[in-house]
Amino acid sequence: MKPNLLLFLLLLIAQLVHAQKATRPEAYLPLLLDSAGVPGLSMAVIGPKGVVWAKGFGVREAGKPALVDPQTVFSAASLSKTVFAYLVLKLADKGKIDLDRPLYQYVPYRAIEHDERYKTITARMVLSHQTGFPNWRNGQLNLLFKPGRRFSYSGEGFVYLQGVVTTITGKELDELAQAYVFKPLGMSRSSYRWQPAFDSNYAVPHNRFGQPTALTRYPEANAAYSLQTTAADYGRFLVALLTGEGLKPATAQALFKAQVSTGKTLHDTTQVSASLGWGLGLGVVQEPGNQAFWHWGDNGDFRCFAYVSRTQKRGVVYFTNSRNGLSLLSVLPAQVLGVPMNSVADFLAYDSYRSAPVQVSRLMKKGVPAAVSPFLNKEHAGTAMLGEIDLVDIAEHLSNSSRSNQAIELLELGRTYYPQSTAILQALAFTSLKQGDRDQAATALARYVASRPDDEAARHLLAQLTAPAAGNVTLRLPGFPAARLITLAGSFNNWQPLHTLFLKEGNEWRCTLRLPTGNYAYRIVVDGNWQPDPTNPNTEKDNSGNTNSVLTVRE
Repeated sequence: MKPNLLLFLLLLIAQLVHAQKATRPEAYLPLLLDSAGVPGLSMAVIGPKGVVWAKGFGVREAGKPALVDPQTVFSAASLSKTVFAYLVLKLADKGKIDLDRPLYQYVPYRAIEHDERYKTITARMVLSHQTGFPNWRNGQLNLLFKPGRRFSYSGEGFVYLQGVVTTITGKELDELAQAYVFKPLGMSRSSYRWQPAFDSNYAVPHNRFGQPTALTRYPEANAAYSLQTTAADYGRFLVALLTGEGLKPATAQALFKAQVSTGKTLHDTTQVSASLGWGLGLGVVQEPGNQAFWHWGDNGDFRCFAYVSRTQKRGVVYFTNSRNGLSLLSVLPAQVLGVPMNSVADFLAYDSYRSAPVQVSRLMKKGVPAAVSPFLNKEHAGTAMLGEIDLVDIAEHLSNSSRSNQAIELLELGRTYYPQSTAILQALAFTSLKQGDRDQAATALARYVASRPDDEAARHLLAQLTAPAAGNVTLRLPGFPAARLITLAGSFNNWQPLHTLFLKEGNEWRCTLRLPTGNYAYRIVVDGNWQPDPTNPNTEKDNSGNTNSVLTVRE
């Protein structure tokens, strides 16, 4: 497709979306999904008296005929958090938990006991993301700042609060959710754990190139991300939030009160937003003429969004089976409700479906040059341009989708347009390494290090590729003849999966490193798949339930 024609079609779709009435999304959604490369979507529109409209669009899995319908189950990702928050508030209304009592007084948290500051963390701080925890830990759990100081989005906090709730009630999370949320609200196809009833009608996740990916059937409940539901079910839940159903009046009002202001964007809190804050389990919008609450969900290849205007007493929720699902954020909810999404869209900062990265991903089936070149050719006026970081991001997704050859082709093409880019050189080195091409990785890495001699991690990798192995510990792995890259991640390198290499020598893989005496937890990473060392019988479970190998280094 020529770039000017592509641009014309995107503008045409935008005009069609703008022209259609909010009551007829059927008229524009199929075109919108095709433009965004989203295989399937389920959506519900709600009012104060219930769900007023619910419908599915597209297919459950690309290449198969089964259609999405109102009963199709999707992963709710972080929309799980809002349901859990509602459950916690109902427990608070019954006196089972105090939102302002330090959680350690209910249940100490071993994962963070090394930092006494955690003892000030309360349920209110968890629900409003003020714990100081990272979103997810990389190795040991640490506080980023003093609890209660500011907003910082964290799934770790919800995991801690889930442990407190299940301990003080003596019941598992999904049992509590069924009793306090799902059954009272008629959410018959919702659960924090995968149910056999879902097997007949569920959506399959897809990467940004439209390829189906592995579905996770969560066997255990996680308050932060494991909810499985339908748009109609979640719409019923949003009605309960809007009307305060099941909550004391004061609690229902507190739900929407901003406990803390957010930054203008999710990951930058240096500039405080004038209109966005976080309530008890959901985002709140306070703009002239519009008071609203919202949340988004992102489990990688499942993405979803919910937004309810308290001023209009109307809302919308949609679920997609695509990594491109939130590229619709700036246009779809706004069209349905007639409310601009600018502040929320800017906060989340997902690429629009009209952006060059999304369109290139959609067109990648035509091959790298055909998909990419029009967006790099500066002679094509009016065509969105791809920046070097866009190219690196697309290449990473290609590599993670077992398309490393295309990723390398894309990066090599990118170098002709951005010859001074260290980001592209670094990505080329890492992608070549993942592909098992040590020589190309070393060449690209050497050029990168020459431009960035301060990057110690890159220098460390280059030394492993070019210098003789040295150290006091050598691990050997027989087998794995088809593996392209094996690395070592553990407590000694902060669990970095691309830091310590195994190198193939004959019929085995060897890794030599220098470690002081002590005990170390570790796992091997084989072509991106983490697993214990099959040659080491000494193992232990970490706080997340993962089985790690244990290495003992003696003098």
